Amino acid sequence: MSSKLRKAQEKLDVYYQEVTTIILSRQNAASGLIPASVAITAHGDYRDAWVRDNVYSIMAVWGLALAYRRLDDDQGRAYELEHATIKCMRGLLFAMMRQAKKVEQFKCTQALNQALHAKYNTATGDTVVGDNQWGHLQIDATSIYLLCLAQMTVSGLHIIYTVDEVQFIQNLVFYIERGYRTPDYGIWERGNKMNHGQPELNMSSIGMVVAALQAINGVNLFGSRGGQSSVIHVLPDEIARNYTTLHSALPRESPSKEIDAALMAVISFPAFAVGDVTLINRTRMNIVKKLGGRFGCKRFLRDGHQTVLEDHNRLHYEPHELKIFENVESEWPLFFTYLILDGLFYGDKEQVEKYRDLMEPLLVDSNTVGLYSNAENTEMYEADPKPSMKLVPELFIVPKESIDEERKNPGSQERVPNQNVPLVWAQSLFILGNLIYDDLLSVADIDPLGRRLGPAAHAQQLDTVVQVVLLADSVALQQRLATYGLETHTIENCAPITISKPSSLRDAYSFLGRNEKQGLSGRPDRPMGTLSTSKIYRCQGQLYAFLPHFMDREEFYLVSDNDYLVSLFEEEISTVRNHWMSSGRPTIVVMLTNQMLGNLETHSSRAGQNTSKHNLLNFFISIGSTGVCNGTRVRVGRLSEMVNTACVESLDFLINRGDVAESWDALLRGSEPPNSHKLKSDPIADYQTKTHLPMRSRSIRTTLPPVSVHDLPTKSPLAKSVGYSPEMEELTLMDKESASPIKRAQSPAPLEDAPVSLPLGNPSQTKVAIELLYTCNDIHDQADLLHYLYSCHGLQYEIPGLAPLNVLLEEVYRKGMHFKNWSVVRQAAGILRKTVNSLTSNLADLLIRQKPVTIGIRPKEYFIDSPKNPTALAQIIFENCIIDTREAPLIQEIITYLGQIIRGQPALFSGIMRIRTHFFVIAMREEISRAIRCDEERAIEHLMQLSPFELKTLLQQVLIAHDQVDGLYFDPAKLASKRVILKEIGKEKPAKESKPQKATHKLVISAQSGGFDAGDFANIEIQADDLPISFPFPFGRGLNMIALDPYDGNIIDAGCFDLHSSEAESEIFAQRIESLDDGVIVAIAAKDDFFKKIRESAIKGCESIGSQHIRNVQFRDSWCIIGEKGASIGSVPEFHRFAHLGPTEKITSVIDLTTRSLHPDEKRMRRPSGGPMLPSDGRWLRRRRNDGALNRVPPEFYPKVWRLLSKTTGIKVGSAVLKSHPTISESTPEELNFALQVENLLDNFIDPAEHQIAVECLVVISRIEERNPELTLIGSVIDLRSLIKEAIIAFWNSWISEQYNQIALTPLICKTDDIQKVIDNSSNTPLIELSLDIPKAERVIKDRDTSPRISDVSAQAQAKAKTVLKNAKRCAEDEQQEKKEDDSEFSYDKNDKLARRIFFDVRQDGVNGTMSYLATACVRHAFGVVWTPERANAAANK
Repeated sequence: MSSKLRKAQEKLDVYYQEVTTIILSRQNAASGLIPASVAITAHGDYRDAWVRDNVYSIMAVWGLALAYRRLDDDQGRAYELEHATIKCMRGLLFAMMRQAKKVEQFKCTQALNQALHAKYNTATGDTVVGDNQWGHLQIDATSIYLLCLAQMTVSGLHIIYTVDEVQFIQNLVFYIERGYRTPDYGIWERGNKMNHGQPELNMSSIGMVVAALQAINGVNLFGSRGGQSSVIHVLPDEIARNYTTLHSALPRESPSKEIDAALMAVISFPAFAVGDVTLINRTRMNIVKKLGGRFGCKRFLRDGHQTVLEDHNRLHYEPHELKIFENVESEWPLFFTYLILDGLFYGDKEQVEKYRDLMEPLLVDSNTVGLYSNAENTEMYEADPKPSMKLVPELFIVPKESIDEERKNPGSQERVPNQNVPLVWAQSLFILGNLIYDDLLSVADIDPLGRRLGPAAHAQQLDTVVQVVLLADSVALQQRLATYGLETHTIENCAPITISKPSSLRDAYSFLGRNEKQGLSGRPDRPMGTLSTSKIYRCQGQLYAFLPHFMDREEFYLVSDNDYLVSLFEEEISTVRNHWMSSGRPTIVVMLTNQMLGNLETHSSRAGQNTSKHNLLNFFISIGSTGVCNGTRVRVGRLSEMVNTACVESLDFLINRGDVAESWDALLRGSEPPNSHKLKSDPIADYQTKTHLPMRSRSIRTTLPPVSVHDLPTKSPLAKSVGYSPEMEELTLMDKESASPIKRAQSPAPLEDAPVSLPLGNPSQTKVAIELLYTCNDIHDQADLLHYLYSCHGLQYEIPGLAPLNVLLEEVYRKGMHFKNWSVVRQAAGILRKTVNSLTSNLADLLIRQKPVTIGIRPKEYFIDSPKNPTALAQIIFENCIIDTREAPLIQEIITYLGQIIRGQPALFSGIMRIRTHFFVIAMREEISRAIRCDEERAIEHLMQLSPFELKTLLQQVLIAHDQVDGLYFDPAKLASKRVILKEIGKEKPAKESKPQKATHKLVISAQSGGFDAGDFANIEIQADDLPISFPFPFGRGLNMIALDPYDGNIIDAGCFDLHSSEAESEIFAQRIESLDDGVIVAIAAKDDFFKKIRESAIKGCESIGSQHIRNVQFRDSWCIIGEKGASIGSVPEFHRFAHLGPTEKITSVIDLTTRSLHPDEKRMRRPSGGPMLPSDGRWLRRRRNDGALNRVPPEFYPKVWRLLSKTTGIKVGSAVLKSHPTISESTPEELNFALQVENLLDNFIDPAEHQIAVECLVVISRIEERNPELTLIGSVIDLRSLIKEAIIAFWNSWISEQYNQIALTPLICKTDDIQKVIDNSSNTPLIELSLDIPKAERVIKDRDTSPRISDVSAQAQAKAKTVLKNAKRCAEDEQQEKKEDDSEFSYDKNDKLARRIFFDVRQDGVNGTMSYLATACVRHAFGVVWTPERANAAANK
């Protein structure tokens, strides 16, 4: 043996002595388990075997065994150490297998009392405490066991012996795979840091889950001799969800812990779970900076564990107690061992030496251990460790006498180790680090899976190419699509590859891990994600491809909207690209059905629906021709050509299972019983009621005339302000569009019948409702009638001669989907309590990114901070969304869309602490109300009628609004009114002109209409200088109108008026037309019908813009016009076509705006069409409303509020107060729980815009305090509402003064021409309306000397000029009295609502910005000083 090997062996022998003495001497001979320590102290009995401690403790034994393998003559020690490792791992396995029943229960429930136990009796492996007597749910413990099992197995150890054990391990994978949505007690067994028994989502646990799932996936537990039955399978979607959760939360540990030293095990050895190098460095830096000390690292901030200040008589802490532990937390040398290993793995020698030097003085000589033991409370299994061994204490504490000094000067006092010496876990990692440091072991030896290379591999990952295969469900559809240039294939063309539904793959995986002897059922019945279905599967040489789950026919209505399907496909493609880690390319097989793309003929009777179908067709044509989908490289082609480059996964585990060995092919093919649900190619068949249903004599669809009753008077409660909870109102039916596709053209015009009142829940009108149902052929009336019957009798009520109520509702639901009547669809879905299949996963996507979700309205707002199972989540939604039946489906959509958006665009959620679904509804309602200038009730009705895609788009725009303060959502819907109009004694005074917009030279306007039988669509297209302008809202039933300024092309007015259902809408339409100035350009397109309720005033309004055909229009005719206010009848482009003749032709008008230039004086005197114009044209008001509704705050907002709160006694909003004590004592600045408390306080502002002003106010106070340390806060409480009011009053007074200055009468320069102008105009123009403004008397006198003398003009001119001057003096005498009246008229008290609205639209920064006014108010009332506006602005703004 060479001298080098001899020296290595000598070193190994020293380590062998340490390992056997400190670790193996404590290993139980029978069970193989190792106690955490040998002590019994006031803090617990350490003689039990914790799963986590055992795994860490045995790592040094395993590492030493690997080191001995390098020697030719190891004296049998490698074998000895390997089997000691195997015995420990199997001991843990046996202890857990005895709790297989809990594994089975927990897979489905994630219940705390059904979790595997975290510690066992060292001698027997039995449980030592009850299910509810300890925080057993510690997912990190189970995960690190699986992680080390994979590493050790790959290194050559044979730990698993039987198939039963393999199947149990597979179920442990199912046990932990939903760690991203399972709050647990974490590595410190306490959950919330106050130790109240409240579990949390801990990133240290989720990080271990990521590592375990990645490591054990594909590992054959029998080693090289095993077959397919001993391979562990992990679905990539579960890895991706946990991975995303981890990366979105770091460096935060949990809601109550902003950082935790346990994360060192996640970012480095042994997990290596983080793929972002920047995030790794950031997390490490936070740990060292916030938790590092001379004696180790604190576990987390304000950790009272084993400090001398801790009350040992109870496990939990009181909220106010946490503050006393600040700066005196115990420091753990354990984390120095992690930092040493971290430096060794990443090659940072400086870091290694630094922490080895820090570690050296902390080690305790084994000969002196007794000095720190308590003979009364300590029992030893074995003798003390032999001399000359350095032991790692568990932790170091600050002695009681040094507490005060340590608080004053953290890190200045000496600490002493506690009684638990050594902590075997820490000792094991210390030995492992020494073995690597001494070059006796390499990092590759203890990381045979190469997990340490993960970050580098992730950074260098090549761009993923997604393969897409397009299939048609029939040859006829394939041929039809080919005529449009889209090449598809049929299932038969894919042979011998079998195409199956995603449910077949789900069913196949349900057999994975199934074991009757242990009572294990295998994988729970959960949907398969896109990453899983993007693989080709092989079983016994037969290949199978599975359709993606997101395109499967769900019970919910979302996928019936083709536009939504396109957006969903784009997002899933991006998800696959971002999370694909498998070998080979992902392959997505798409089945195109006749329902999606059938009847594509351009002039079909449903042209409105065809637009959606063409969009879907064009999307697939586009990705095929460009090879790009939403920035992802895509290859479209034949499945047979893509197999060689695809990822192929084995399903051969099915072969060896007796319960499916004979039928695995049928299982994978998706064979179903005869009565199972099949996709239908006939779109009408999808919504028709089945004729074989019991007690059904006819369909609810009928050809009888529609029921005609008066308008629906109720207002949707969602249109009310926050907190509105009215009593249940009556439902009055109204006749809407006929849903019957049969003989609609022959239906007579509706009759005027008496209204029918059907109070919900009152069964007295049941007979009337049923009789109406027999004759009703209007889908809206059908839905309302069924809703009434449901409220009285329930879903199972049998309607004589028809069918059960639930069957009829299902039919209305399907008809609504077919005809894209989304309001009816949502109403029926709410009654039927339908849920989105992917709802829980989308909720989880929000929660795992630390975005809690609330359902309902305060005070009954339900807070969701942990994922729920589908049944529980559905119950929460339907129990808290009871005001409107459409609310529950709408909330489900919002959660679904937000989950999808946050996966692809997480930056949009920056500054949003939690997702309050009701406030998202309010934000969308405000967007619609602002865009189409309607009240809240109509905005909600527009919202409910939006398609899923339109609703999702609107939701995205609400999120984007924060970054688009200089642009409007419905771009470029800019009102032409550029002035504020002040009413003063019957006179209008135009305020200062706002900054002019870029001039538009040419407008090209086109319009087209299709009545209900002619395509049911409306379209208005506008181009300004060849740039398209979007119509500012979805086209609705009735008349869709847009009015354009004839001089600059800006949108003056826009709206949708439902003249089919409401005479009031007809009057509103007429008034809006009448309010327009002559020359305004008006484009109108009809959709469905507007004839039914049109009145003479509306007809005259149409004639006032030049219509000559309006009086010829009949029921559901097609009609459009591009008119001009004041134009003569017949002089403008217009088209009318009767209902049975199809849609109108497209009419177009090209308008040259340069020929319509206004004279400057005319511009000044021109009366605006709109109301008061806001300072920023509504942009800042919109931003504040959206941000307030979404609770969006600027970066570092909550830490600033925490520091502010620490310097005062509280922050007040009305009667609600956030007190400094105990808030500051129980929370840290970046703690999530503190942020939620601040958010709850700000929720007391009902107006979302004022909520955001309050945020600005707190930021201002914080900036003033930071930049002016000489100032101190006065008073006990910061009253936000008072400060905001003070700022608004100051702004209002300044603003009113500015308006007076702008409208003040200009001085008269008495030149001859001017006087002549006065003379010429004074005879026929009232003095107050002269274009030359009258001066004040003082200015006239002052300027008289510099002007031509009056005697220089004619006597007549002199006389008239004197009259003018006399009138001017009279005006001057009355000015003082008028000013007093003005002061009263424009006082804040009389105009508080207007003042607030205007103030909320003022931009933030600048001398006249909101923050400047807030700063002035704050320094005066909060700091007791008076500043100039310039200094306040400098202090408030960056």
